Formats: sequence, structure tokens, C-alpha cells
Amino acid sequence: MGSPGSVFEWVQGRFAEVLEVDPADVALDSQLAADLDADSIDLIEVVNGAEKEYGVTIEEQDLYDLETVGQLVALIDSARTS
Repeated sequence: MGSPGSVFEWVQGRFAEVLEVDPADVALDSQLAADLDADSIDLIEVVNGAEKEYGVTIEEQDLYDLETVGQLVALIDSARTS
């Protein structure tokens, strides 16, 4: 269990891989749709990976209101500590 930075770094790398973008283009304040052009399938792919990586379960309804990478990182962090 690393620091929140390590969760961000994991999410950053995963989005870069899924979306085929430079990891430097993925920031905490990046808008999933507007900045990264990520759709719901991309988001679910990243979330499924996070569930396996961190041994957490994230409810699908929790994804509906996500707008930024930082919100996703916070959601993963809260799942890890609950």
C-alpha cells in the first residue's frame, strides 16, 4: 500500500497505456472526457485494472460523476482505506 502519489502514478500510466497518450499528458486535474478523450469503456478498463492491482471493489454507480483523473485517484484511495 503506497502513498496517494503511487496510486496517481499507476492511474497515470494505465490511462497512458489505454488511451495511447504520453503519461505527461495525464494530470490530476485532467478532465477525462474533455482533455483525455476517454469514454466510459476506457474508464472501466482502467478501473478494472485498479480493482485487480489494489484488491478493491469500485461500484459502477460511483463512476458516473467522475470528471477528472484526481477524482478517480481519490475514489481508489477511499476504496483502499475502507
